[in-house]
Amino acid sequence: MNPAIPKRIIVGFGVAFAILAVNALVDYRSFVTLTDATDSVQDGLQTRDLLKGIRSAVAASETGQRNYILTENKDHLESSLDLLKSAGISLNELLEAVNRDPQEVDKARQLQSLLAARVAQFEGALEPLAQKKRGAALQVLTSAEGRQILERTDEVFAQFNESQGALFERRIGELQQSARFALVTFYIATFCGLVLLGLLYYLVYRDIAERRRAEEKLRVVATHEGSCVATTRSLLHERLSHALAKAQHYDRHLAVLFVDLDRFKNINDTLGHEAGDLLLQMAAQRMADCLRGTDTMARQGGDEFVVLMDELTDAGPAAGVSQRILDTMGKPFNVDGQEVHLTASIGISVFPEDGRALLKNADIAMYCAKDKGRNNYQFYSTQFDKHSVERLSLEASLHRALDRNEFTLHYQPKVDIASGYISGMEALLRWQHPELGWIQPARFIPLAEESGLIQKIGGWVLKTACAQNRAWQKQGMRPLRVAVNLSSHQFTGDSLVQDVGMALEESGLEARHLELEITESTAMHNPEQTAGMLRRLKNMGTHISVDDFGTGYSSLAYLKRLPIDSIKVDRSFVEDLPEDLESVAITTAVINMAHVLRLRVVAEGVESAAQLRFLHGEGCDEMQGYLFSEARPAFEIPGLMRKTLRHGVGSVAQPERRRRAS
Repeated sequence: MNPAIPKRIIVGFGVAFAILAVNALVDYRSFVTLTDATDSVQDGLQTRDLLKGIRSAVAASETGQRNYILTENKDHLESSLDLLKSAGISLNELLEAVNRDPQEVDKARQLQSLLAARVAQFEGALEPLAQKKRGAALQVLTSAEGRQILERTDEVFAQFNESQGALFERRIGELQQSARFALVTFYIATFCGLVLLGLLYYLVYRDIAERRRAEEKLRVVATHEGSCVATTRSLLHERLSHALAKAQHYDRHLAVLFVDLDRFKNINDTLGHEAGDLLLQMAAQRMADCLRGTDTMARQGGDEFVVLMDELTDAGPAAGVSQRILDTMGKPFNVDGQEVHLTASIGISVFPEDGRALLKNADIAMYCAKDKGRNNYQFYSTQFDKHSVERLSLEASLHRALDRNEFTLHYQPKVDIASGYISGMEALLRWQHPELGWIQPARFIPLAEESGLIQKIGGWVLKTACAQNRAWQKQGMRPLRVAVNLSSHQFTGDSLVQDVGMALEESGLEARHLELEITESTAMHNPEQTAGMLRRLKNMGTHISVDDFGTGYSSLAYLKRLPIDSIKVDRSFVEDLPEDLESVAITTAVINMAHVLRLRVVAEGVESAAQLRFLHGEGCDEMQGYLFSEARPAFEIPGLMRKTLRHGVGSVAQPERRRRAS
């Protein structure tokens, strides 16, 4: 190293620390201002939340008053009185939140007196009710003074909202200004310091980096003869070629393990990429600890690893190492204080039994392990290769299916249980392969999602369903709502709102005649993003439904925040009705819960009259299933509609049951 460099480093450090000290002083002042502005905004949010809660309680008390007038049930008045008293507690908190603003304090005290008058009115109505004088109670509730209290309360709420809105906007402006000032001062003050520190870093570590590169070259050369845990795919391929030649010459065995971390992408998306990288490092270290001293491991890409095991007399050690990897992966990982569970799927190919294409064959075996439920290992078999070729062929056909018009939509009616008439349709995708015939959606939909084709196919389904519904209307058929299922990939895509708008515009269909269905698991994946997307779709005028309800473990608190119109009870609960007590309890609870939230309930997979009677008795709104009709081509729907209008549901349900039985 140049002997003049140490002096420059000393001078550089002195200048750098001086700049950083000035930077610290400027930053301190900036962040104090920013903190004050942030606290002010938080106070504004707290005030708005309290005001919203008080207004909701007052509105609920008015609803309780109306319910009492309609039903003469005293419980409505008592619950309304409790709501008003709880609002009084929130009002005390509101007074504390606005105590620095005399005008806001005055409004809060007006609300306090109005609520007190409202409480007195309800208590005055309950006293004659205790003596069964309903007329006197009704007179108290409907008095002119009570109406004046409500009108004045609405006026004060309106004034409060207006003043708080203006105050909140001003606070947001102050916060934005403080944030911009803090960022500008931070960037300017630290720029020079960072440049100096970067120069110092370069001078000090230049020679160290050169020595490390030289050592790395020596280590790579050494790994061609000794044992290692490889860090590159090129090194793995070199060692594999060397091991194959050695095994063939000495008549030995070698094995390749293809290890894939199951569902790692979901974990990575949930925890973030930094935590995902840390988890990968921990998993790689655990795998390395399971290997023999002569084994080689390399990261193949993403969440995949390859292990090379040579100098084998048989395949036994490959199975043993694979089982040790599965066992160690089964133990929880601690990532940034959070417990994470991970599993692996392992494919094994062995030389000379499986030929020389060991990486390809191990990859095929790994996919077989995934097909068998993950968290296991599988040895390669020639049957796997046949399966892989069929899968690739099916994927190639899927790419051409849209261009060749091989897709079609069938429509399964939904029936209003109370009236017995068709209330809507669900569009279901069908694929008629020119050689394989009808292919079930369960077989090609996962493949479409993996290959990225689901966006294109989903867009076609959306446009076709809207165009067909509009065509039925032009034929004179009674307007119905047609439901379209959205895949998770389609729902989280960037173009969904645009695609829906384009499908409605091109077809001329009104948005209220389109229903969009998402599964409960899709809705639960990212709650905030889901709520935002559903609000955008709901604002367009579409009907929103949650499919497969009961399988995704969503909470009531979460469900009530979603702007949805209906839920569909999963067929797994319906199929055992009414014999299975657990299915009865779950279905009844779902129906009651949905009705409390003012949602309609649709039961899927109804196939027997006993199921229908049970659902009707529990107040389920709609049903669909083979009891009434299977999914039918579009040209059959107008005739089906005319038949049910003339003869009711029974005229179609009986033939359908006979068709199903045969």
